[in-house]
Amino acid sequence: MAYAKPNQIIRDRQRYVVDLIMRIWVKSSGIGIIAALMLICFYLLAVIAPIFTSVTVEPLSQYSASYDNATLAIGSDEQGKMAYRIDDKGRVQFIDLLNKKQVSETQIITNPTAFAATIESQDWFAFGDAKGQVQFAQIGFQTNYKQGLRQLIPYVESFTPFPLIQIDEQKKELTQVALSLTATEGVVLAQTKDKRLLGVELDSVINQMTGESIWKAIPIEFEGDALDKTKKLLSMVITPNNNFLYFLYQHELQVWTLKDHKANLRERIALKESAQKLTLLSGAHSVLVQFDNGSLSQWFDTIKDEKRQLTLIRTFNVDAPIKQLAPEVYRKGVTIIDAKGNVSLVHTTTEKALYSQHLFNEEVLAVTQPPNAEKLIVLTQKGWQCFEVTNPHPEVSVQSVFGKIWYEGYPEPAYIWQSTAANDDFESKFSLMPLAFGTLKAAFYALIFAGPIAIGSAIYTAYFMSSNVRRYVKPTIEIMEALPTVIIGLLAGIWLAPIVENNLVAVFSLFVLFPLSMIIIAFIWHILPAHIMRKLPRGQHAILLIPALIGIGYLTFQYGYVIENWLFNGDLRSYLGDNGVGYDQRNALVVGIAMGAAIIPTIYTIAEDAIFSVPKHLSEGSLALGATQWQTLTKVVLLTASPGIFSAVMMGLGRAVGETMIVLMATGNTPIMDGNILEGMRTLAANIAIEMPESEIGNTHFRMLFLAAFLLFVFTFFVNSLAEWIRQGLREKYRSL
Repeated sequence: MAYAKPNQIIRDRQRYVVDLIMRIWVKSSGIGIIAALMLICFYLLAVIAPIFTSVTVEPLSQYSASYDNATLAIGSDEQGKMAYRIDDKGRVQFIDLLNKKQVSETQIITNPTAFAATIESQDWFAFGDAKGQVQFAQIGFQTNYKQGLRQLIPYVESFTPFPLIQIDEQKKELTQVALSLTATEGVVLAQTKDKRLLGVELDSVINQMTGESIWKAIPIEFEGDALDKTKKLLSMVITPNNNFLYFLYQHELQVWTLKDHKANLRERIALKESAQKLTLLSGAHSVLVQFDNGSLSQWFDTIKDEKRQLTLIRTFNVDAPIKQLAPEVYRKGVTIIDAKGNVSLVHTTTEKALYSQHLFNEEVLAVTQPPNAEKLIVLTQKGWQCFEVTNPHPEVSVQSVFGKIWYEGYPEPAYIWQSTAANDDFESKFSLMPLAFGTLKAAFYALIFAGPIAIGSAIYTAYFMSSNVRRYVKPTIEIMEALPTVIIGLLAGIWLAPIVENNLVAVFSLFVLFPLSMIIIAFIWHILPAHIMRKLPRGQHAILLIPALIGIGYLTFQYGYVIENWLFNGDLRSYLGDNGVGYDQRNALVVGIAMGAAIIPTIYTIAEDAIFSVPKHLSEGSLALGATQWQTLTKVVLLTASPGIFSAVMMGLGRAVGETMIVLMATGNTPIMDGNILEGMRTLAANIAIEMPESEIGNTHFRMLFLAAFLLFVFTFFVNSLAEWIRQGLREKYRSL
């Protein structure tokens, strides 16, 4: 009976311990990688989730109060802590909603006969009286800090240059007024009791000597009979830029243009339903028309046949006639309260009803939302009610992210990404489709350029090239992968893009001449006498192509203008423009060449290893049975190596999809959906790199960038999973070889 020696027992124990440690380490590493990926995924989802949460409206406070006079309007400060009420006697009362008490009361005008308010961003009010006069007032709040405590001080301020305007020289009673007023200009419209329409344009001129503003009131001249006295004028509004006037009748909407103190009727629009009231949406690019049947329609200007026209864009319906309507100050949301006491929060851009609930059994007299849109302040017959509104991301819906939306000023629904603008009340556009399209476009053209070159090079290197040459070629191509992509992007944007622009015909010609010249050179080599062919060692024939391709490239760039003169009248850029094909210097062609050069080493390395790893006995057996080298390559080697070649292409695709610096520096980064190879694009990765530093943490823009990152994550995971599934299928199919 043989016994193990002590040294052997020690070695066996050591080997067991080492194997156990390595087994645990390898398993832990694999589990750690999976856990890290899951944590990344969960973190992205945690940041994204709030943009798709539902809107809530919760009661916050209540203040019982009753008023003898009718309410004309209510408003509040930025945060909704203090409110004001304007009654039909020309008084304004300030109410502290936190302490539930009236703070002060101010008389603006005695017994006004007409009232109008500008949009919330201007915050001015106009009062008409029985003597044909219009008085302006601004209501606001000043912030004061006393002993470290924040105090709100309400104020009522008149428009100093014109505290009172005599708009009607006949001194007739005014029944309607409209106002638009800024620091430099304004417009006042008024309708008299005898149904005349009057207007005054206010202009300021700076005195060059004193620097003071000198205001002038200039009457507006209306084209023809501005007002149809047979119809009742229901509502009129003025855009803040003072360029457009809107008049609403029961079955007609009129659009007037105002220029050089002259108003001209631009168009009349017939309304099928009975209209009720006209309101400007935030930004004043859209008008909202209320109808008696409870519907609300949005209209804005579009350009059709090179002509501006007011277009019905979308319609919202509620259960009962609308009693109160309050647009948000900076967003495209609207609060609607109907005759049944139902409250609806609607976002016009996404065409989405964010919230709908029955909240009131008594009559609602007025409603307003503070500029921060975090509260809802309602005045009913019983008093004031304040609600807390949780609605941080109304601009986002599945439709707005992945579908077409009809945005203000656009001729039709479109996929648009525009996350920021110079003003606060612009219409956010968060469609990820242009970015996803740009990502796929860049990856597609990169693969079109890199795929044939990398796979062809891998085939030749692994199957035809001699081992001596392969020993230098393969490491040289692989080391190209270490070249920083920021350098490639810099060269593409600064050096390559101007070359492509100045030699566009030559660049396109090379895509035809290079393959054609290789075929011709191969044919010439094939018909040469055998003693000449034997002078070049086997596996080194590709060396002949290098000087030939360099010469062809040089001649093409030198004499490309001949082709341009022959086919395109000497200017390809002009020819493309005349045929409706745009050109951007930093375009998909430049990106395809630059990114293709970056992913060639990735595809080449994996594909070459797969082809070279095909067992020699398979190819040798095929040759021994009488097959040619080409037959052996196509019928045996490539089929056996197809799983690895497919993996190489998928790895290249994944690298191209996630590439950032090349597309960031080599394109114009314009988020457009255009398959034209001569136009630019913006990719998901580049968009994140550009806009993440300027986004505010936690806002909609910030979370949309994380959604873009999540889409990249999902796409990469999908591509890798699909590649592995197909690779396993190909391996099983050709296992018998």
